Amino acid sequence: MTPRIVQIGLEPLLPGTVRARPGGQAAWAGEVENYLGWRLVTGKELVQNFRDHVAQFGVECLEGQLVNAIVPSGDGHDVFTREGTRLHARAVVIATGRAPNRLSVPGEQEYLGRGVSYCATCDAAFFKDADVVVAGPGESAADAALELAALGARVTIVTPQPLRVPEAMAAGIASADSITVREGVKVTEIVGDERVTGVRVRDPGTGAEELVAAGGIFIETGAIAASEYTAGLVELNEKGEIVIDNTGATNVMGIYAAGDVTDTPGKQIIIAAGEGARAAMAVARYLKRR
Repeated sequence: MTPRIVQIGLEPLLPGTVRARPGGQAAWAGEVENYLGWRLVTGKELVQNFRDHVAQFGVECLEGQLVNAIVPSGDGHDVFTREGTRLHARAVVIATGRAPNRLSVPGEQEYLGRGVSYCATCDAAFFKDADVVVAGPGESAADAALELAALGARVTIVTPQPLRVPEAMAAGIASADSITVREGVKVTEIVGDERVTGVRVRDPGTGAEELVAAGGIFIETGAIAASEYTAGLVELNEKGEIVIDNTGATNVMGIYAAGDVTDTPGKQIIIAAGEGARAAMAVARYLKRR
């Protein structure tokens, strides 16, 4: 039987509105420099390399097929897609990743990969000595700001709510001359030409608007694990991430998970790839035993 991979990239736009996008969040990256073996490659190039590699093995990829249900059936599970496809599998690896919460403001999509980023760990190095905005009210925003400041960036944290971070992190921000915190304002637009040049913010109380000059914006408002269709099937944590053991197995026999959709820390392409390999090896062992 020909092996099948249902390849799904989920990009939440509005609640209940999802569209397929091969490559997922990795394809958004303007430049990737922390994937071993590649000094510098764009996210799209890296994803295309992955696809070309898989194609050598005759794996059937059902692109544009959005999985919306996994149902126990016989000796395995039936996988259903929104497009009407039904696949039966003795084992399933869920690797649908996660999608960052968006600000949903003008310019956000337009400048994605050209100054708009959702990952400081991935992209902070490209903003050394630059003026940068970090949007977010919590620990991930503060962590991004500190990481950028350590590289010489001048950082403005923008948050509609008071910044909620651990005491030690708050002290680090307060002592950093290159970090400014703007509470009680929200981003209304991201502007630029070829790349981001500024971020427009507004005070909801007074209605006053201001353009903050910046070469980039890091949006750190949390993320949604793309695991909605697994609710009630496998164990999820409070963040909606799939709980796995050290082999990638879930609490349901025959169902595995890998990458950003899981509760494993370190949401990076190279970590997700390693987890995918580990889950594949675990599946092979599982099927041999059966």
